[in-house]
Amino acid sequence: MDVEATTIVPARADQGALLADILADSFLHDPVMNWVIPNTGLYASFFRILAEKLFLPHQHSYLEKNGDGAALWLPPGASFDMPVTPGQIFMILRLVLTRGPRVIPRLLAVQDTMEKYHLRQPHYYLQSVGARQARQGRGIGSALLKQVTPLCDRDQMPAYLESSSARNVPLYERHGFEVFHWEYLGGDGPPMWFMLRQPQ
Repeated sequence: MDVEATTIVPARADQGALLADILADSFLHDPVMNWVIPNTGLYASFFRILAEKLFLPHQHSYLEKNGDGAALWLPPGASFDMPVTPGQIFMILRLVLTRGPRVIPRLLAVQDTMEKYHLRQPHYYLQSVGARQARQGRGIGSALLKQVTPLCDRDQMPAYLESSSARNVPLYERHGFEVFHWEYLGGDGPPMWFMLRQPQ
């Protein structure tokens, strides 16, 4: 049975660890995450830094009430720029020590590509959405998307996202997003799709 939108709740400021745990599990086999951060043990740290330092303060992060799904959104006007934190530095050092220096050009390739195509006008930005591995395919992603797409229509604001997996593109398309560009990261890395949703 598909999950209803009513099972989605706003994440509290103290739920960064839960958001991170859900998204780390959701992205366990994600092609781009596996290429950029080839150490799945760091995924929870990565998402916790994002959630606590950037997304939760803007109050557009959401949870499935049973802890099976999560989404990180930014509202119009919120900057995706985040100051470098000790946690980020420690994570990069661990990556280099365990996987070698090749991770640095990969990180830079993703950063440069995302900056190149990121929408310049005010918009709602979906950075991450996902369900735990054991709960995927049950409508949790759709329910999480439905928390913000009506706001986009109400405010007549576009929404933007980057899809790191081909199998997620149809999901986003069902909610009004369209691919406007795609390319292989770093030339020889996995593909990434850049998608835009106009208000309806």
